[in-house]
Amino acid sequence: MGRQIGPWFTEPQAAMLETRLSAFDARLLALEARVRQVAAAAVVSQRGTTAGMEPILEELTEAESLHLIEQAEIGRIGFSGRYGPVVLPVNYKIVDGSVVFRVAVRSSIGEDLRTGIADAEYKVAFEIDDLDPASKTGWSVMIQGAAHHVDDEQERAAVLGAGVEPWAGGEREQFVRIKPTLISGRRIRRA
Repeated sequence: MGRQIGPWFTEPQAAMLETRLSAFDARLLALEARVRQVAAAAVVSQRGTTAGMEPILEELTEAESLHLIEQAEIGRIGFSGRYGPVVLPVNYKIVDGSVVFRVAVRSSIGEDLRTGIADAEYKVAFEIDDLDPASKTGWSVMIQGAAHHVDDEQERAAVLGAGVEPWAGGEREQFVRIKPTLISGRRIRRA
């Protein structure tokens, strides 16, 4: 029989208690480390999602909107096509205050944007944006106006000089110009 330590525990019981206490201490240290990791991750996450910063939605002036879209490269043209509403991405340039992009001569977009009536222009919307999901900020600009095919040689020379290069492969020799009648923009920022 083992030796008695104090009035309540024998030596084997004390050894067993010490082993269990050591295991408990190890579990407690691991749990405290995990709590610190979760707390640190929450701080990083809050920084990434702009915690504590209120969103502010502001209207942009026409000049601010034009400045922003001159820096971008991709926009979306929206129009009513022969099969219903259409929204397509295109790369573009701003030339003399107008949006210019290229399409294939016999493409569906090229044909859909022709009215078939001399000097008649097709009404379209053009949207450009830049968004940052991590900070929940960004801007969006919408242009409404008339789209027409650039058929005049003088006008074609001017838009050729702008360097509108289509990202999509293939022949895209038809230029389309959107003359804005309305430019509106909005920005979401954090304060």
